[in-house]
Amino acid sequence: MGHSLRSFRLVGRLGEAAGIEALLAAQGFVCEPEPFWPLARRLLSGPGALGGALAARFGRIYIQDRSSMLPPLLLDPPPGATVLDMCASPGSKTGLLSHLVGPEGFVLAVEASADRLGTLRANLRRTQAANAATAGLSSERLPLAEGSFDYILLDPPCSGWGTAERNPRVLSLWTGGKTAPLVRLQRILLEKAAQLLAPGGRLLYSTCTTNVEENEAQAAWALEHLPLEPAALKPPPGFLFEEPRLGLAGALRVAEDSPGQGFFLAAFTRRGGERAEPGRTTEPPGRPLDPARLAGEAPLCWENLPPGRVYDFKGKVFFLHARALGLLPPDLRWQGFPLGKLAGGVFRPDPLCRRLLPAREDLEPGRYLDAQAAQELETLLMGQGLPASPGRGPVGLFFRGLGLGYLARKGQRLLWSGA
Repeated sequence: MGHSLRSFRLVGRLGEAAGIEALLAAQGFVCEPEPFWPLARRLLSGPGALGGALAARFGRIYIQDRSSMLPPLLLDPPPGATVLDMCASPGSKTGLLSHLVGPEGFVLAVEASADRLGTLRANLRRTQAANAATAGLSSERLPLAEGSFDYILLDPPCSGWGTAERNPRVLSLWTGGKTAPLVRLQRILLEKAAQLLAPGGRLLYSTCTTNVEENEAQAAWALEHLPLEPAALKPPPGFLFEEPRLGLAGALRVAEDSPGQGFFLAAFTRRGGERAEPGRTTEPPGRPLDPARLAGEAPLCWENLPPGRVYDFKGKVFFLHARALGLLPPDLRWQGFPLGKLAGGVFRPDPLCRRLLPAREDLEPGRYLDAQAAQELETLLMGQGLPASPGRGPVGLFFRGLGLGYLARKGQRLLWSGA
């Protein structure tokens, strides 16, 4: 199996990378860049578990196996693309797709399991994927028009043999004929993906297993039975790859002695078919809001949001991307990006909603706290307050200019109320 190491990605713009690394270094975490993507890192040393680092708790890093970053990167959607992530939880790949397509682009993340849907939404909130929406149902039942998406990622449930180094039970759990239900589900999802893919669109199929039946055999089946053609993948640097089985050209199989988990990746394009016409959309059930008319005392920059609209759903305020409003049909229940709460006509941003934070240099004194030492942030996360300057309402929280979220004001103290 692959060599054990701790990989993660920085969450933010490329220009924020130095600030995120400074937050890690302030606690003694040392990392180095990965060669395959500018925001990918591997941990070299640290004082404890990376998941407990301030950068992780504030959503400025996302711990993710390096092989798991390959499906979004090799799907390679351009800025502005519309992407379907068919089996999305826990949101590792969704968050990376959200970064790749940028504010003008849109990602629909679908998850069948209610518990896993909650995890997906929590992770997208923490990583501030404002250009993503989530839906809780099985992807094979998606009520979407044929040819709706130019880019689709299908990383279906699999036997997970490639993760055996950290989860040895998978080898005994999925043996022999026990994988047959997985194989059937994978083919159903491949068939649905081919239907939803626009002519000339790109589909990336991936698994974290080394099982040929779920990998090369599925790709061969798709090429024989579905309107798909193979699209060769270029091996990214920093990995070791094996020759694909069954003579399948163009696919990638991460070698067992490569750093990271075992993974299989195959790409396809759609031939023929119909491109979906704009479907019948409907007004969401919430109440549309005009941000400019919202009362509130927190420093806010609504211009930071992607194109779209703001809605009130019984006191919970969500952002709905313009692409979602124009694409998703009325019989699909979905959720946008959480911004905060509305009570008594007053809007209070979610503590983690750094999407709405103005730049620190645009804020007046008293409207922000810019921590210079990790100890200040650790104090806040322990539930203790820090002294507040005179003023009213929430303030922006920064670490040496890097936006982290919002602090609540209680008397003369500033408190962190995020989860």
